[in-house]
Amino acid sequence: MKRIAGFTLIVLLVLPVQVEAQFSIFRKRSSADRATRDLEKRQRDAGEQNAFNAVQPMGRGSDTRRDDHLWSSETAYTAINRTGNISITTPSRLGIHHKTEIQSMLGAFYFVPNILVKHRWHTGKQLWWATRHGVYFPSNGLTWAQKRGFSSVIDTTISVSQVIAIRNELIVSKPVGNKLSCVPGQPFLIITAGLALDYSSTLSGHNVKPIDEHILGARSTALIGDGLLIIARIRADAQLTEDMIVEGGFRFLTGENSISDVIEHHAALNYRLTNNITVSPGYIVSFGNLGNSNPQLYPFFDLTWYFGQKPRRHISLFGRN
Repeated sequence: MKRIAGFTLIVLLVLPVQVEAQFSIFRKRSSADRATRDLEKRQRDAGEQNAFNAVQPMGRGSDTRRDDHLWSSETAYTAINRTGNISITTPSRLGIHHKTEIQSMLGAFYFVPNILVKHRWHTGKQLWWATRHGVYFPSNGLTWAQKRGFSSVIDTTISVSQVIAIRNELIVSKPVGNKLSCVPGQPFLIITAGLALDYSSTLSGHNVKPIDEHILGARSTALIGDGLLIIARIRADAQLTEDMIVEGGFRFLTGENSISDVIEHHAALNYRLTNNITVSPGYIVSFGNLGNSNPQLYPFFDLTWYFGQKPRRHISLFGRN
């Protein structure tokens, strides 16, 4: 009897300890599970909003913008090797060196075969500058206009001489960055100024009169082989949203024996349809004593396809090129 009583006493003493130990393990597991769930919830909440960029979720893909979306072919930027774009009405380009690209106006190539080379000489936080040099041949376009009876462009009774024009241009760009941006080296505004000297001549004598039409007439000196054409311009490219860029500027054109000096204003909205395709509707206004009206308004449209790797940040975090 004493043995039974002793065994019962031992069981009563040990059992609560074992039960308490088991419950303690469950409580520890429950606390660990609750801590894990809380951590996962905080991570999910953080993923819904990026503290550094409220527009971009945390942990998602990085910014898909390319430098050459904002840095257009008319700026001092040069496409990196094997990277570029193909456009309809603005210069297409291909990077052949990390500071050199070739350009061509493909939309006008049938009428005015052209090729240009742009080299970037300096890249800094304050200013970028580059030079652009090239050659174009307007005779094909003059012959085409003559065959279709465009007498306001060229006399339909004369023979068209071979015209060669050479361009030399200085381009200076100033990028304006956003100090609050989380994308290093990515400006939101680029201001560009350019000065181009186009000299043209004919191989067999000059027999074409200046063109009395807006757009073409402003470039008449170079198109008909009549000497020096000077083009001074200023433009701005601004990033409105991740998918939208606005551009606009003014261009002053004056040439030897041209009918009138001309000021042109253009503006366009570049919208990114995909990572590699943009559409650009806009307009051009020409101010000058040409044609039947002054000023003259023209619609503008461009379609651009970008190819090659995504170029980003020519300037390092420490400001070196």
